[in-house]
Amino acid sequence: MDSNVSFNVLNSNIITGFGIIVELENVENGFPKNGVLKSTKSNLFWEVKNRIIEDVNEKRFEIEEEVQSHLNFNKDNNPNRVNIFKLKEEKNIRLYKIESIGHSEKPEIGESLVFHYTTFRKKIKIKEIYHDYCLLEDENGYVAVIPKRKISKNAQIGDYVRHCEHQYHDLVDENDNFVYRH
Repeated sequence: MDSNVSFNVLNSNIITGFGIIVELENVENGFPKNGVLKSTKSNLFWEVKNRIIEDVNEKRFEIEEEVQSHLNFNKDNNPNRVNIFKLKEEKNIRLYKIESIGHSEKPEIGESLVFHYTTFRKKIKIKEIYHDYCLLEDENGYVAVIPKRKISKNAQIGDYVRHCEHQYHDLVDENDNFVYRH
C-alpha cells in the first residue's frame, strides 16, 4: 500500500561519492531509516538512508537517522538565512539522502513521492530481484517492493509471495501451492 500523503520533490541531485540528495516538501513526521518512497508518476522506488540536518534548529523526529551537513557558507553574511529557515519549517521541507531500488534514477523535480509499505492479502508475483529488495506486481498492475529478508532466500523471478501474519512471507506458485526449494 502507499500512503495517501504525498511529498513534493523540490530539488534532487546525485552527488558523486555520496548518493542521491532529495529535498521534499510536506514531511510532517519524518521517515524511518530504510523506509521506502515511491513515485506516483513512474512507479520507481527509493530507500531512505538518512535525514540531512542543515541547521541545529530544524525540527527533529525520533524515527530518523540523521547526518549533519557541512555547508560552506558564512551564516553571518546571509541576512536571508533566518527567513529561508522559517519558510522551510512552515512548509515542512526536509532534506534526505536516498538510494534507488532497482534503477539508477533520481526523483524528478515537481514529482510526487509517497511513503510505500507492502501489504497484500492475495498472492503477488515477483517480477525482479535486486540486492536487498524484490519488485512485485499483482494482477491489476499494482507495483510494490518488499525487502528480500522477508521472503525465502530461494525465491525466484516468477514465484508468487503470499502474506503471512508473522511478516515472513510464503512462496507459492500460480495455483497457490507452497514452493519448496533447497
